[in-house]
Amino acid sequence: MRTGLFAFLIFLSGINGARADVALEQGWKAFAKGLANAHESLTDPADFPPKPTDRNLAEGHRYLLGHLGRLIEAEMRQDPRYPEFHRSVDMLRKWTGENPDAMYLKAPVDATGSYRVSGRVADSREWRTSERTHPGPKAPRMVTFQTITSIPGTTGELAEMGACNSQTLDFVSAFDLSLDANHRFEILIAPERPAGYSGNFLFSRKRVACPTAKTETIKDAAWLSVREIFSDWEREETLELEIVRLDAVGENRPPVTSEWIAEKLETIGRELPNQIRFWQLLQELALEIRRDVNGDGRRALPLNDINQPAPPFTAGGVAGARQLYAAGVFELAEDQALVVKVTAPVEPHYIGFQLNNLWFEGPDQQNYTSSLSGHQLPVSSDGSRYYIIAHADPGVQGWVDTTGLEKGTHAMRFIFRKDPPGDQLPHAEATLVPLQDVADLLPEDTPRVSPEERRKEIAVRQSHIKRRWRSY
Repeated sequence: MRTGLFAFLIFLSGINGARADVALEQGWKAFAKGLANAHESLTDPADFPPKPTDRNLAEGHRYLLGHLGRLIEAEMRQDPRYPEFHRSVDMLRKWTGENPDAMYLKAPVDATGSYRVSGRVADSREWRTSERTHPGPKAPRMVTFQTITSIPGTTGELAEMGACNSQTLDFVSAFDLSLDANHRFEILIAPERPAGYSGNFLFSRKRVACPTAKTETIKDAAWLSVREIFSDWEREETLELEIVRLDAVGENRPPVTSEWIAEKLETIGRELPNQIRFWQLLQELALEIRRDVNGDGRRALPLNDINQPAPPFTAGGVAGARQLYAAGVFELAEDQALVVKVTAPVEPHYIGFQLNNLWFEGPDQQNYTSSLSGHQLPVSSDGSRYYIIAHADPGVQGWVDTTGLEKGTHAMRFIFRKDPPGDQLPHAEATLVPLQDVADLLPEDTPRVSPEERRKEIAVRQSHIKRRWRSY
């Protein structure tokens, strides 16, 4: 009897093992196919990759590996019942034209559940005053928590933007975040606000409009996104953060199964090439970084120029939340500079300027001054800021190092405590000049910067990035 039962159990385990082998084999094949398709997208003209120079190809392969690493971590670690924060961007996983001043974190949520985010910040008085005078240590210049419906780019097609696949449902920023006397806070995330609850709160289910489709529907959040934005890189500190699902605290997370791993492999294999394709389509067709695609006589991102600050053209993902953007394309010879002059009648709480390569990544902001925050570039004596995009150091305040990129994009972000009136919005203009003539466009008292002072700037950047993205 026992022998028969034992043989039957072995027989069943053999069937289950065979099924597991089949599922894993199918999942692995889907993963391998996706990896191959992603690799093809780096050079396939149909996906609009950059010109295949040595640097573009090298950065493209790194870009692919960055997406792969991000997707592996997100798929293998993230579960809305047992949520934890992970870095959706870091010094390897750069994408979406990420803000070099920001730390982007995400945690999965289930719109039917209730979650508690708890944390602590350093001195936050600048959140209330917008001054830049506190000696630190202090909180990040800006913090924004957002519930979002999806990650942009998952389909690989721009049609997802028109369908509003990825939208912000709700957000709370540093301006509104309630803290206790010990600089601690909690945020409740739920489909409905509990009766009598008056603390920090984010909706995970909400009726929202899709402007392009002219529809309004109830949508569910799939992620909580957190942006910590740093301006004073020397003195601002990251937040302490934790997230829990309230009805799963202390619960055991089930072990993995073959079917689960197979499903994750298939998801990564599907999304990896889609992400690479989507962001190249966005640059080519929506941002028009190479040509006037729609024939309207202008490019969405003008060449060696800048468009005027405005809300994002799409509220996809974490874009928006009352940010204004301005951007353009630079294409410079060795002896040229693009000088971008920005005048803000109302000083923004946060202002940032950055470059992007042709894979829509910010170039190395740790070892180059390839971005400048409002703290790093103060207002000049004439009330404007001057950003000097150039290959070589002009020896003055405001240099934004191309890091050797002949062509790329530049972008700005503005955050205000209160939306300024229309006639007091920032104004931007760009002028292409020989590098030797840069000084002609600047106030006479623009500070000079020596090579030694430039090295000190880089040292501050290196120290901050190591702290921001530390892995211990």
